[in-house]
Amino acid sequence: MFRKTTTMNFIRIVFWIMFANVGYAQNVRKVSATMTMRTFHKGKTTNTRAELCYATSGRMVTLFPKPSDLYLFNNANGELRVYDPSKNTVLQQQNATYSTETTQFFFFLHNRKADLGLSSMGFSLGTTKFENGVMITTWKSPTPLAKNIKRVELVHKGQNPIFMKYVDPSERTIKKVFYYDYTKLGTMDFPQTITQIDYVTAKDSIVTKTAYGALKINEEVQSNLLEFVIPSNAKVIK
Repeated sequence: MFRKTTTMNFIRIVFWIMFANVGYAQNVRKVSATMTMRTFHKGKTTNTRAELCYATSGRMVTLFPKPSDLYLFNNANGELRVYDPSKNTVLQQQNATYSTETTQFFFFLHNRKADLGLSSMGFSLGTTKFENGVMITTWKSPTPLAKNIKRVELVHKGQNPIFMKYVDPSERTIKKVFYYDYTKLGTMDFPQTITQIDYVTAKDSIVTKTAYGALKINEEVQSNLLEFVIPSNAKVIK
């Protein structure tokens, strides 16, 4: 009986992924958007606004206009450059966490929403269940992350992820992420609002709400951020 149930769950997942792949955003080459990020912590609210452009080839440029212009460049290889026009300086770093393949735009436009990148990070699928119209999958942490993360629970409604939860080895929830306010980008659904709750301790949490607006694709994109070039005489900071 257990083997039959496991097999049926596997078949359901395969069919779900197959049908999800039909919606691949074949024609989306680039996206522009505004981004508003509100962070709530210990009674204080911090607002951050930015404009960004993302190319499905892996390049992303983000402009933070306040308090002064700051350009952030990153790509699929995890190369990060931060250019400050007022000082003509550029900070350069490289880390896998900076890769555009860890962004929402990559997950949704490249149709990785079935696991939101968990498998590429080494997580393995554990259990699957269906209840109240949603699919709930549990992902086991790879050994390098097991010290801090025991498992991740991912919830889908239809083809779209709506919730993630990270649990540590002591069974304490350390992070929750909600995806909602979906809209169409080409043929793909994209969440315009993402709320993340990081539980620093049992009594302390940081809530970050990120909202995307003015979403445009391909020829609709009027921003020239992707064409912005850092001056060759900019001072490099490492």
